[in-house]
Order: sequence, then C-alpha cells, then structure tokens
Amino acid sequence: MYTRGMTKPLALAYVRVSTAGQVEFGASLEAQRATLIAEADRRGWNVEIVADEGLSAKNLHRPALQAALTRLDKGQAQYLLAVRLDRISRSVADFAGLLDRAGRKGWGLVLLDPNVDTSNPAGRFTSNILASAAQFERELIGVRTREGMAQRKAEGVIFGKVVADDMLPTYRMIGSLHNAGVSINGIARTLTDQAVPTANGGARWYASTVKAVLTSQTMQRLAA
Repeated sequence: MYTRGMTKPLALAYVRVSTAGQVEFGASLEAQRATLIAEADRRGWNVEIVADEGLSAKNLHRPALQAALTRLDKGQAQYLLAVRLDRISRSVADFAGLLDRAGRKGWGLVLLDPNVDTSNPAGRFTSNILASAAQFERELIGVRTREGMAQRKAEGVIFGKVVADDMLPTYRMIGSLHNAGVSINGIARTLTDQAVPTANGGARWYASTVKAVLTSQTMQRLAA
C-alpha cells in the first residue's frame, strides 16, 4: 500500500487485473500503480493504492473497490482515481449508479485514459459514453466466444474437463459395471471396497461421483 500525509486531498488510486497470469507477473499492476502515483503527484494530491487482483469488472462486487467506496462515502477520501474506465466497471448500469453515488456523496471519479473528471458535467457525459462502449465490447466478446464454441462443436471438438490417462481404466471399469446392470450405489461400493482411488486421490466413492463419471464427455468418448 502506498500512502502519503493527510494535509492535501486524498485520492484512492484503484488498480485491477483480471487474470492469474497478470497477478503472478505483476506487470499490469505495477504499470497502473506507477501511472496513478505520478498523476496524483502532478495534481498535488495525496494518494493511496487499493488493488483487486485476479478479479473481473463484470460488476462492482470486489473487496478493495467496495472498501474504497465506503471510505469515499464517509469523506475519508475525495477522489477515486483509475487509469481507465474498464479497470472499475464494464457495466453501464453499475457505472451509472457509481456516478450517481459520487454526486450524492460529494466525491469525484477521475480517469486518465481518456482524461475524464466526473466532478463536472462534461466528464460525467463522457464517462457514460465510455461505459456504454465498454459494455458493448464485453457483450460482443461473449457473442463471439459462443459462436466460436458452437462452430467447434459442429466440427466435432469436445469440450469438458480433461481426464488424466491413469483414470481411464477406472472409467472403463465403471462403464463395464454399469453395462452389466450394477446400480450406481453398487458401483460406488465396489470401487470403495477395491480401494480404487478417485480422481482427487480419495478412498471413498459416492453415487454422485459415479453418476458424474457415467454422464461425462470422457465416458461418451470411450463408449463411441
């Protein structure tokens, strides 16, 4: 956490990355931190970094962001600072609510790219346009992903959890017992009695686990 003295306005500089890789290597977070600290210094503000790591912006339910908003509402800080709108939200509804909240509680939202300050009407207007564009982009990505998966399924690509090769004999055993008329509970008891390990290395099988194996795409491939 980066803090300065409390004699000047305080900006809570919010940084976020959404993937585990970004969190591990830290490049995006560090770049955001450096940019926001430099901007706060330029404006003569105190600055404190708050970060949500490995979380998406599909909604505002992120621990660090919620804590920052609470502090802003209480007057403990004056600005929420971020490099871009999509670091905070990709939802038009959420962002509109955030703008209304800032106006009612008396704190400002400042984005660096583009340069937007929601303490004035022009900044709020521009931010609403940006929020609409961000949501459109997210929805478009979702449509493209679904279309791509549908096309790959049509081409015969099978999606699902990858099963380790050493589990395939167990899957075949379950399939054979099922084909022989053994009940799901009976299969679970047989596997447990014979000390056949589960995929997680467990010693006990349950009917729900056996059912999941029987209905899995791996079992469908083995039966084909």
